[in-house]
Amino acid sequence: MSATALPSGGIAHWFPSRSGAPTLVVLPALGVNARHYQRFAETASAQGFSVVTLDYRGQGDSTLTISRTTRFGYADLATGDLTEAIACARERGDGPLLLVGHSLGGQLTAALESISPGEFDGLVLVAAGTPHWRAFTGCARLAPLILPTVFAATARLRGVFDGRRFGFGRQSAQLIGDWARMARTGWWSKTPANRSSRSFPLLAMSFGDDGLAPASAVDALVRLFPGARTTRTHFDDPAGHTGWTKQPDVVVEGLARWVTEALTPENRG
Repeated sequence: MSATALPSGGIAHWFPSRSGAPTLVVLPALGVNARHYQRFAETASAQGFSVVTLDYRGQGDSTLTISRTTRFGYADLATGDLTEAIACARERGDGPLLLVGHSLGGQLTAALESISPGEFDGLVLVAAGTPHWRAFTGCARLAPLILPTVFAATARLRGVFDGRRFGFGRQSAQLIGDWARMARTGWWSKTPANRSSRSFPLLAMSFGDDGLAPASAVDALVRLFPGARTTRTHFDDPAGHTGWTKQPDVVVEGLARWVTEALTPENRG
């Protein structure tokens, strides 16, 4: 494994494989550092994938410190950290490039595709759903309806969001504001959604007992890519929002089977 500092302040960690192998760029959940995806990266690399795991600016091995003067949101991460990690992956690898978005990482792929369509060859959403409260059911709607708005208000007052006790890390107030807007309205930006109709292969995976990305929220996020050729899978085990990072075999095996069909030359976007 080697690490590359990105111009935005993010860090790309490279796990190489054979020449021509598909490259997976892993985009983390909110406040989750790249090292938490190392087991997945090593398992995928052993199965013939090259892998890049990303630390967003201010997270993990990044030397940027999140403070009251820090200003970045979804668009900045999408056009900065994500595009820089993609460029790094394309420079090092020569196979098709797939984004693997976990939670926030999946939401950022929607931002990227709306701003700059065509940056990736395929997309894998793993425990990645929209935070929009309408994508949840029953009493589960209350948490995304209330908590992100409270967090965003607190972040505006303090100039920064310290969500470490919630597992969300220390974050830019603007990023939390974008997240809260998506939870309220279904879209991260004040401007109307610009949904790309580009056709590309998409694999969406949900897991049992995942309160942050239940199947309904994953399905709602998939609908932000109306042109995608979607394969939908659900696993009861490993359960929860992050269990797959500790037991990545089921994800890697499912991904490998999907790639065999989805990334044939005639099926690429």
